Amino acid sequence: MKKVVIAAQERIDDFEHTAVEFFRAVLGMDYGECIVTDESRLSDFAGCGLPEDIADTTQSLQALHSAWDAWVVPAICSRYGLADLSTTMLLVDLFDAIERQGLRQVH
Repeated sequence: MKKVVIAAQERIDDFEHTAVEFFRAVLGMDYGECIVTDESRLSDFAGCGLPEDIADTTQSLQALHSAWDAWVVPAICSRYGLADLSTTMLLVDLFDAIERQGLRQVH
């Protein structure tokens, strides 16, 4: 029997407040109900938070992920005043950038 090993959570724990707000506001999720590690990437949550008017459930999974990518990057950049980012970035790096920006919310 193989043993499941969860990746380290040392860095992500430093960003708990930011992570809780981000998961609620952007992904529409409760951070406390997710397993997030230092190796978790934004793309691990592809599809989460996508507005219903953009989400077409008849699309292929690849098309849905493409729609999410096109939606989530501008949504994050606008909300937190960040420059362009990649959906493949580590969440710890994203949360670090958000905190360095001062959690400035631009609507």
